[in-house]
Amino acid sequence: MLVIVAVVADFLTPPDVVFLWLVLLAPVLAAILLRPWAVAGVGLVAVLLVEVMSVRSDLPGTTNQIVRLVLVLGMTLLSVGFAHRLGMLERRAHRGAEQESTLAAIVRTSEDAVITTDVTGVVTTWNDGATRQYGWEAGEAIGRLIAMVLTPDQIVDLPATMAALSAGKSIGVAEARRVRKDGSIIDVSVSMWPIRDRLGQVVAVARIERNITTVKRAEERHRQIIERSALAERLECLGQLAGGVAHDFNNLLAINLNYIDFVLEDTLDPEARDDLARARASGERARDLTQQLLLFARQEPGDAEIIDVDSVIEDARALLGRTIGDHVELITRPSRQPLAIRADLGRMEQVLLNLVINARDAMPDGGTVVIEASAVRLDDDPDRLPPLPAGPYVQLQVSDTGMGMSPDVAARIFEPFFTTKAKGKGTGLGLATVYAIVTDAGGDITVSSEFNVGTTFRIRLPAVAARETREGEAVAGKVGGGEADRTAQGSGRGRVLVAEDDAEVRKIVVRILESDGYQVTEAEHGRAALDRIHRQPFDLLLTDIVMPEMSGSSLAETVRLHHPGIRILLISGYSEAAVRVEHLVADGIPMIRKPFTAVELLNAVHHSLGVTTNPATS
Repeated sequence: MLVIVAVVADFLTPPDVVFLWLVLLAPVLAAILLRPWAVAGVGLVAVLLVEVMSVRSDLPGTTNQIVRLVLVLGMTLLSVGFAHRLGMLERRAHRGAEQESTLAAIVRTSEDAVITTDVTGVVTTWNDGATRQYGWEAGEAIGRLIAMVLTPDQIVDLPATMAALSAGKSIGVAEARRVRKDGSIIDVSVSMWPIRDRLGQVVAVARIERNITTVKRAEERHRQIIERSALAERLECLGQLAGGVAHDFNNLLAINLNYIDFVLEDTLDPEARDDLARARASGERARDLTQQLLLFARQEPGDAEIIDVDSVIEDARALLGRTIGDHVELITRPSRQPLAIRADLGRMEQVLLNLVINARDAMPDGGTVVIEASAVRLDDDPDRLPPLPAGPYVQLQVSDTGMGMSPDVAARIFEPFFTTKAKGKGTGLGLATVYAIVTDAGGDITVSSEFNVGTTFRIRLPAVAARETREGEAVAGKVGGGEADRTAQGSGRGRVLVAEDDAEVRKIVVRILESDGYQVTEAEHGRAALDRIHRQPFDLLLTDIVMPEMSGSSLAETVRLHHPGIRILLISGYSEAAVRVEHLVADGIPMIRKPFTAVELLNAVHHSLGVTTNPATS
């Protein structure tokens, strides 16, 4: 190209101008091509042209060859450097554009909300992740204050936060709550930092906010599972302790109640008899307390039957309406469909009674209690405690508008003897009993509470097919004037062996039996009783279940095998059903439960020996 230019210029211009063109064309072409190798090529051509012009006398520019050659080489080198610099700048700009494009794509496609605001908090950029997370389109969000996604307390703190960021302070990863366009609340992790211009001045604020609601819920669920597991273990240990305490307490009550009866029989002073009657009534209340302990310890099985849930609620309403007071409104909401469960009717009534009374006590100034039933279905959940199987359930819900309770209190309310009531206002066994009844029926119970809002208990029990009420079907209830209120009078003839490791209880039993005419022999444990049986005849073995060296159940089984003519009557401080299961006691062996009265003991002995009793009012 340069040769052509030179030839053309030869006809158009004087020689010096041709050379000047050649010198200037090299950097011009280099600037156009922006490549050092191109400049070097142009310079080489220029040098060759100069050389040709130096040799060919007929060509222009043959004078001052050295000066021209140096000038061409110098311009070529400058052009090479210039082109190299321009190329480097071009490559750097290209890389920067690629990085900006990549960064923009990352921000645009990020699942996190990437937002920038000015130093006053006005949104300037809003990515697709922010739209998905908060529900606001970019066109809606840009130009608005970031306060649109903040909670009220965060809005109050916004000026201080923006001031700190404007001062150059960054805010590391922190957890916060945000408000979506639809008003729902989500949990997010937030990072914020200032953006500076070339002079170092803060001109904007960038923030990345990630939705961690699912993670927070999983963490909360895990925490609840751990707490429920710990509660179940704690209650299991307390139940074992309560069962042992109740057994020992029953022994003491048997002694106290019977000695009170002995004194009552021999006392004619009205004032003394009144005092003794009060003492006996207190003992009866203590006996009821031990029954609750045994119930909590699951050593008091109930009589399960299919019961209609709505009927239980209505019966509870009729009973509670007269007892909770006029300052409390009781509302019942039956289910929209027949719901039935398999449980002990009396105990389910006790559950509702305890929960409503507990709600009443939480509303000293009055309020509302709501009992409602509904059908729910549980899916498989291996983390649920207790591990309820999937299927249909009946949910009983008792809610109040009381003062509520703290999480620490809510975590302990099912523990026996734990109470927030004033001294003398409660035993602390009400909710523990509720927990035992519900879990024993195959269900679970949960509580949610908020200060100054109220408390809600939710009970879920396995649903069963609702039965049709049969005409004439009656619900078992309490009937006054039972056997405990009557005096048994029998022949009192027979030889009885009493095996009891507690000396005081044994002494009471012997005294009752001898006062009725029986011949009584004592044994302090099972092996001693077996030794006496081998040496002399007996008509009846009256033995405690729990004894050292040889248990009462083992003693009874040995006597049945080797001395079938001896009748057997077992004594226990636990429920009959629990004893038969735990100690493998045959159904044909009768039992009497401590604490018992003299009348109850004599009736049981007479029945075991086949003696006809003649009841008479005491």
